Amino acid sequence: MQVLYDADCGFCSRSAGLLRRLDRAGRLELIPLKSAAAAALPGAPPDDRLLERMHVRDASGHWSIGGAGWLRIADAVPALGPLAFLARLPVVHRFVGPAYALIARNRHRISRLLGDDACAKPASRQ
Repeated sequence: MQVLYDADCGFCSRSAGLLRRLDRAGRLELIPLKSAAAAALPGAPPDDRLLERMHVRDASGHWSIGGAGWLRIADAVPALGPLAFLARLPVVHRFVGPAYALIARNRHRISRLLGDDACAKPASRQ
């Protein structure tokens, strides 16, 4: 599964690093979205759309975006299995997308709070 992330964002880079550590089996291919590898992916949205949210592409070429992408990652990485289970409960599932959007909208602020390089440009839409 290919995961496109914003390597210019401290929070996004920190998250990608955490996923690398948790993904001991190497199920995820973490790709900076401004790389040649990302540009070569069939069906990839335009760059400005990629900067808005995380994009995940499975082996069959299906894209999952934002909260749905996060769920795909949680399903693929065993260490995140309990979170995936909780996120699929009806009461919790309806909050996955909005929670993801809130974090994505504020990732530049979160980056600064964590002492990381903030995103060069805050996302305009989520």
